[in-house]
Parts: sequence; C-alpha cells; structure tokens
Amino acid sequence: MMHKTKKSSHSNSHLLIWVLAAIRILLVVIPQLGYIHPDEYFQSMEVLAGRIFDVDHSPPWEFETTHPIRGVAIPFFTTGLSYIFLRDINNLAMEYLSINVLTPYFLLIIPRLIMTLFSLVVDYCLVKICLNNNEKYSARLLVLGSSYIMIVYATRTFSNSIELILFALLLYFVCESLTFSNELKRKQVYINYRYEKSENIIERVKFHKLKLHLVSDNYTNCFAISTITVMGVFNRPTFMGFAVMPIFFWINRGVDGKNVSIIQFHSRIICLIFCSMPAIIFNVVIDSFYYGCLTWGEIGMLEISINNFVMTPFNFIQYNSNASNLEKHGLHPRFMHLLMNIPLLFNVLGILALYDIAKYIYWCFCGKLQLLPSIRSIKMLMILSFITPLVVLSTFPHQEPRFLIPLIFPLIYLHGDSVLPNYCNALGTVTTIEEQSNNISKKTCSINFFKIWLIINLFLVGFYGFLHQGGIFSSVRYLHDNIQSAPVNTEFHIVTSNMYTFPKSFLLQRDNYVLSPKHTTKKPVFLYEEGSRDLHLIMHQLKELLEMRRKANNLRNYKFYFFTINNRMEDIENVIPYSGIFFNKTVSFWPHLSTEAMPDLTRYCFFPVSMFYQDCEVVSLCDYGQRIFEMFQLTMYQISLSP
Repeated sequence: MMHKTKKSSHSNSHLLIWVLAAIRILLVVIPQLGYIHPDEYFQSMEVLAGRIFDVDHSPPWEFETTHPIRGVAIPFFTTGLSYIFLRDINNLAMEYLSINVLTPYFLLIIPRLIMTLFSLVVDYCLVKICLNNNEKYSARLLVLGSSYIMIVYATRTFSNSIELILFALLLYFVCESLTFSNELKRKQVYINYRYEKSENIIERVKFHKLKLHLVSDNYTNCFAISTITVMGVFNRPTFMGFAVMPIFFWINRGVDGKNVSIIQFHSRIICLIFCSMPAIIFNVVIDSFYYGCLTWGEIGMLEISINNFVMTPFNFIQYNSNASNLEKHGLHPRFMHLLMNIPLLFNVLGILALYDIAKYIYWCFCGKLQLLPSIRSIKMLMILSFITPLVVLSTFPHQEPRFLIPLIFPLIYLHGDSVLPNYCNALGTVTTIEEQSNNISKKTCSINFFKIWLIINLFLVGFYGFLHQGGIFSSVRYLHDNIQSAPVNTEFHIVTSNMYTFPKSFLLQRDNYVLSPKHTTKKPVFLYEEGSRDLHLIMHQLKELLEMRRKANNLRNYKFYFFTINNRMEDIENVIPYSGIFFNKTVSFWPHLSTEAMPDLTRYCFFPVSMFYQDCEVVSLCDYGQRIFEMFQLTMYQISLSP
C-alpha cells in the first residue's frame, strides 16, 4: 500500500509535467497573438521569409551587407529550414491537391513549433543535471514548465531564446564533466589510500592496475563545450558573459588547489581553442556567403583575402561599444536589470535569488565563508552562472528584460524546490511515504510560493502571449486575404500609428507578377509607420499621400488603410471635421494593447463606483464592459479624400 501511494504521487507529478509540455505546444498552434518585440520577427522570420519565398520584405539594419552584426547560421538552421520545408510542402500541396498552405498562419507557427521542440532541450538538461547529481527533478520541472518564459519567450524566434537553449546545454555538459571529475577524484583518493595501506606486493599490484585503468577526465566534453560556446557567441556575442563561469569551472575541475598542474590547466585551454575552430570557420563561411563578401567565383579564381570574410560578433561588439549607438535604442539605469527586470521576468524566483545573493554577501563580510557552498560544487557553478552574466549585462546602459532569459535555468536549479518543495506535489500534499512517516504534514507542505508563481505567470502568459500588440497578426492575416482577392492592378497604402511594425513578408507579396510571357505588372504594398506622432501631423501626412496618389496619372486602383488603437477613436473624431479626410471604420481586432498609449480605464464608470469617483462618464454595467472591451482593440479605417 505504501509503495502504491508513492508510485501514484510520482505518476501525478509526471502527468502534470507532460500536461505543461502539451500546453506549451498547444498555445503555439492556437496561435499566440501577442507581439512582444519587433526582434522576434525582424531578426529571423522577416529576413528568411523574404529570401526563401521571394516576397517583398523589410530586413532590419542589423543585416545590412556593409556592416552586418548578426550571424545567420542559427536563424537559417531553425527558421530557414522550417521555411524551406513549408515551401516544399506548399509546392506539393498546390500540385496534387490545389491547396495553398503558404499563409501568414503557417509562416508564424512553423518556426515557433521548431523553437518549441528545441525549448524542450532545456527541460531535458535540467532533468539530466538533477539525475547526475542525485537530486529530485519533478518539482523543479513543474516550476520551469509553468513559467511564462518557457511558454511564451522560449517558443518565439528570439535570439535570446536560442541563447537560453545553448546556455542550458553548456551547463549540462559542464555539470556532467564536474560530476565525472568529482567521481574520478574520489576513486583516485580511495585507490591511493588502499595502495598505501596494502600489506603485501599482490595488493599493491592490484591497486596499481586499478589506478592505470582509471579514465582520464582531462578533455571530457571539450568539443561539445567549445562548439556550443562558439555557436552562442555567433548567435549573440553577449553569450560570452553567460559562458565565462561554466568554462572556468570546466577548466578548473578536478585540479587540486595544493598541487596545480600548469600543463593540465593550459592543455585544457588549448584544447578548447582547437576544438572551437571548426565552429568558427563554419559560421564565418556561412556569414561571408550570405552577405556577399565571399562568392564561388572568387574561390574558383583563388582571389580570396581577409576582406572576404565577415566576423559578425566583432562587428556587434564594435557597434555596441559606442554609447551613441546604444542611445538610439534607449538608455536605462545600470541597476535596471537587478531591481526591475529580475523581478519582472522571474517574480518569486527572482526575489529568492536576490535574497540569497544578499545573504552570501553578508556571510562574506562576516567571515562566515564556511557557510557558502563548496567552490567545486554544481550549486556554486549555478550561483556564479547567475551572478556573473547579471553583472556583465548590467555594465551596458541598454537593458531589456529578455536579455536575462537564459538565467531562468540556474535559477530553477537553485530555487525551484523553494517555490515547490520536493516533498510536495502541485496539490500541496506530501509525495513520499518516508516523508509522511517523518511527520511532514499537509500543513507543513506549503505551496504558497507556487500558488503565487502560477498566478503571476498565468497573468503574464495572457499579457505577453495574447494581449500585448495582439491585433497586429490578426490584421496582417486580414490584409493578406484582402490583397489576395483584390485585382492585380491595385495598390495598397497602409499607414500605422501607435503600434509595432508590420512584418511585411507575411503579406506574401512579390514585387513582380507575370501576366503573360511578355508582360509583368507590379502589385506593391506601401507601408508608412507614424509611430506615436501627433494626430494632427498624421492627418496632414495622410492628406498629402491621398492627394499625391489622386494626381498620379495612371490606371492603377488604390486603397488607403489607416491602423490605430481604438482608444484614440475620440481623438480621431475630433480632428476629422478639419482634416478633409473621410474615415470608414472597417474592422477591429481584439485583443490589442499598446503600452506606449495605454487606454484610460478611469474614463467610464458605473454605479456605485460613480459615488466615489466623479470624474468619469457614468454608464450602465453592460455598457461599461463593452466600452472597456473596445479599448483593447486595433482598428482599421479605409480612408479617402472628402468629397
């Protein structure tokens, strides 16, 4: 009976783990409408969709051929290969089934599905590290799987998501090497002890042979560690900040501080350098071909020099070392990562981590160094793998929360069992008979931290996964269908305000359409981004565009669309009489929230709230719900000059 209860609790935890993994995949397929940051489109999907599908696109400045700062190897082998697969499937579907699967929906979810599968590598690495270190993993895995970072960020095509996966792999291989070295060290100590205590020559020979049969740990996982590090640096050069501590621990593992072998120490560094060469050459060659610096013709003519090769990490560092360049992207206080981004990203985990850091600093000042984890332990590796990247990234004045995404891995290992204790399950009951027999009651088995963790992460999944800029993808799908059904000689002029940039490639419009062997026509789509400009200036710009297009002497039809957030509708109604422009509200897309122009939720109220707050328009409860609903919409207007 006791064994059956233990097995049942163990099975429940594993079932929840698989359910969370299924939810991660399901939310990708739905799909998630939220648009976290333009980089998720414009550093991978926009660039590769334009090349692979030969459609009009807007590659960002990072991919300019004159001074590129982004490597393309990893985006190609993730997003690029998924698009090649989609292109081939579409060709087959069109030929045999007359079905077009090349749509904005599949352009979005196919790369995300690939990223979701890769994100499961993070879960796998956590399990393996725990098992190799004889630690329980179920509670940690539940906390990791329920994190909005894994559900939202890790399933997007951010370079930061790739950085998380590579960081987890690097820590796994380093931890495996540490475990192997520690085990080897124990065996060496034991055999040396028995050898010294041997009473006769036969026993000495026996233990001498055992000593000779011990496998050397000098270069364990060297190739994997060096390759992962190089791929991480070419993905994001900031990976050097994440990799420095794991590599330091790998170099120093198994070395006795009292008798440091200089040859052993330096041989590992040399091994890492040599093992990194294939990955460096691989990335440099791919980038050089992609950006046109190296061609097969030059190779054939043997006209190759150092100028034919591109080192994108060097360009990245050179660009970001200039403070004026960082200023273009926004400058932040250097404590922003520590005091704001850590709690925002990791909430309960982040607060526990900051508390532990303060505790360790206090112990160091008080001279209580014996209370710190062992310097050669995996726990110390994880602690320093959290602190060091945080310090390195905090030295740069441009600080965004997603830069810290990889830190969730060491944080889960260190504090996951504090959020959800190992002897508890997600329901707050004791999981093992042994711990029940030790009088660990349900009252003792508190999961209050886990409840707070779930509530916060559920909210953030809804906010970043669906609400934040959520109307953009829906509007792109609508525009794509609208453009596809329009006559070939129609121009579309799309003006946007208070919203992120449209991924132009998702409209799937080619520059030239072949009407006959002798005739081609253009079907351009023009995008105008107005950002947060004053509405009167936008109206003036719209009128100029409309008048310019009306004066154009050609036979092409044209349509003008204006996209803006719905809570600006009253402002638009106020300027329409003076603008000379006719606005026709065509369709609205829900949900959508632009944090740059938050809706005024205090504008309307209902009884009895109106008794305490008088600066609002009093409406019925039903109307109040409808007004609030409409505030979280992105609206499309078809515009024309007033008659």
